Amino acid sequence: MIVYVAAIYWLILWVVAEPGSSSQIKVSYPRIEFIETLRATFLYRLNGVSPDAEALVAGLAIGERELLSPEVALQMKTLSLTHLVAVSGANLAIIMGVAYLIGAASGISRNARFIFALTVMACYVLVVGPESSVLRAATMATFVAIGLWLGRGTKPIICLAWAVIFLLSIDPGLATDFGFALSALATVGLLTMALPIYTWLAQYMPRLIAIGIAASFSAQLATTPILLMLQPSIPLYSVLANLIVEPVVAPVTILGILSLILAFPFPAISTFISYLASLGTWWITLVAGQLSDWPAARIHFVAGPAGVVLAALIVLLSLALYQPRLSRFRPVLVSGLVCTLLFSIAWSSSDQLRHKDFAGNWDILNCDVGQGDALLIRSAGRVALIDVGRENEPIDDCLSGLGIETIDLLVITHFDADHAGGIQGALGDRIIRTAVISGFRDDRPLVALVSESLEDAGTEILQGFAGMNGVLGQLQWHVLAPSAQANEAKDSNDASVIISFSGPNYSVLALGDLGEGGQQRLMRTSEARLTLLRSQPLILKVAHHGSADQSSELFRLLRPDISVFSVGPNPYGHPTDKALSQARQFGSRVLRTDELGSVAMTMEDEGWVVSVAGKLTT
Repeated sequence: MIVYVAAIYWLILWVVAEPGSSSQIKVSYPRIEFIETLRATFLYRLNGVSPDAEALVAGLAIGERELLSPEVALQMKTLSLTHLVAVSGANLAIIMGVAYLIGAASGISRNARFIFALTVMACYVLVVGPESSVLRAATMATFVAIGLWLGRGTKPIICLAWAVIFLLSIDPGLATDFGFALSALATVGLLTMALPIYTWLAQYMPRLIAIGIAASFSAQLATTPILLMLQPSIPLYSVLANLIVEPVVAPVTILGILSLILAFPFPAISTFISYLASLGTWWITLVAGQLSDWPAARIHFVAGPAGVVLAALIVLLSLALYQPRLSRFRPVLVSGLVCTLLFSIAWSSSDQLRHKDFAGNWDILNCDVGQGDALLIRSAGRVALIDVGRENEPIDDCLSGLGIETIDLLVITHFDADHAGGIQGALGDRIIRTAVISGFRDDRPLVALVSESLEDAGTEILQGFAGMNGVLGQLQWHVLAPSAQANEAKDSNDASVIISFSGPNYSVLALGDLGEGGQQRLMRTSEARLTLLRSQPLILKVAHHGSADQSSELFRLLRPDISVFSVGPNPYGHPTDKALSQARQFGSRVLRTDELGSVAMTMEDEGWVVSVAGKLTT
């Protein structure tokens, strides 16, 4: 009963929590100079076979995350191994177990052993700090220890429930803390599903392997709804990765803590021990590097709130299967679980099929390259590409998926990384016949990189200027800005190559990152051309990913049928409400790649037909 009380109490606090609420224990946790000095000394004395192996020793020992390289951190995130650098209940159990064994070996009384183990636990919590998982584990361990101390025994799941109630009572902000949720739900999975899964697996494989698989799978399954909120995809090799690295976790943790204890009195020994520990963490980095490169390391799951709800339903049905009180409903529960799984798989599969074959016979297509631009125009078998995004992989994947082997016209509007950084991805094994770039004086390294890459590929490089024009299939293209030397521009954004395409049935205008001042200048210098574009159904690639630096007069003049916002996750607030409202105010249909993925537009008799790839969560 107390388990249900804890769950309901937690749910109520989560529902009524104010936006942005957080743990007050974490916010008000005092800085203890001795502890800070001890941590700093330990980190200073650390040594390892590699910087990342060394960083992982600090992560497993005291929860230090900042030392790990972004590359290895991403590899571990891909495989859901990041729990190794967040001190958890497993670390605490190892420390308390060692402390209890030391107490038993020293011959002290039973009561003294409990006191010693709890004291060691308290000291460790002080060193690690107010990690949510540590707070949960320490509180639960205290309830377990008290029950054992009193000789009454207790069920771990009951202790977990009391720990949740106690912590949420003194700190309601933990109700919305992801770390707390992951720790508590992982423990629920271990306590309810691990043993039955192990019992079944042990019939077919060695017991040690069965234990590892059961523990990893049960914890992974129980935490899936929360993990989908943080990274909306499924780590295919997570159980395997955890199974492979698990044997080194306990030894590394013990050696790391021993190195911490000896950092002050015996620094040389501390350094040597940390080096020994790094041999184990080197193995973790090796496994992370190898498995994260395997195909489909993360696979798509239903995106958004629907995916979280489906995952939560799968977890609840799975937990219910192992409840003795619900054994008579097992056939119904199994049927419900199978149906939910099949429905989730079907939904996820349909998303992937649509993502692969969404484009059809497209005329205009904006690739989803995250926070960046990559607009394709196709006419009579000829292809133009305006910008290439920041990274190589997204633009390469987009072009490869569309079967594009030749780009007749490449326009690099300016040399910001989110427009020009993916040049190697665009090149790949493709032919780029002609490239148009801005004449703005720009000495950033990316300018030379793009130029050299295009020259090596045998591409003709032209400096764009207002008045330059050409033909793409049945379309005429015109450069509207800047001038040849872009002397009128105040910066590279203002010097963006502004290019239009017009034909018998439609027109396209791409504004690069041109700001409001540049847009008003464009209206003064190219009003006739802009008016001509508007005489046909017009697609507008909105400037600067929908920043607030937009001209409402230009939107009023153009009144585009479709406004494309090429945008991804960013800290700038793009697309802004101002840009979105301006587009909608003048009757434009808004297409956002951050919500829709790649978008394809085809001109048919009835007007523009839009198809979207959707967002995959890999």
